[in-house]
Amino acid sequence: MSTSDDGMEALIDGILDAVVPAGETVWTVREAARALRVSDSTILGLIHSGRLGTIAVHNKSFRIPRQALVEHLTRRYAPAQLIAAQQELAELNRLIKSRRAQLRQITDRIAQADGVR
Repeated sequence: MSTSDDGMEALIDGILDAVVPAGETVWTVREAARALRVSDSTILGLIHSGRLGTIAVHNKSFRIPRQALVEHLTRRYAPAQLIAAQQELAELNRLIKSRRAQLRQITDRIAQADGVR
């Protein structure tokens, strides 16, 4: 897996962690739907079409491994949306760096002013 893929998977993990804690390795249909911000029936459609891996508890009840959601999101959404998110994150990091430099300058001016008194 490349560094770019690692970054995408980390971003997806962060999104999923916001919905269900990272320790949860198997999710219900409702939890998966909440994570993807879709309806339960959309998740069931993904399951029945074979696009989302599951563990069948019985013929109408499923559990979805966390890794199956990560893989689905990576295949389905990663290229456009995650690249945009990475670009936004890079821009925010540049802004933070700039603000830190400004803060250091202000702190230095305050220290100099205190030294003059």
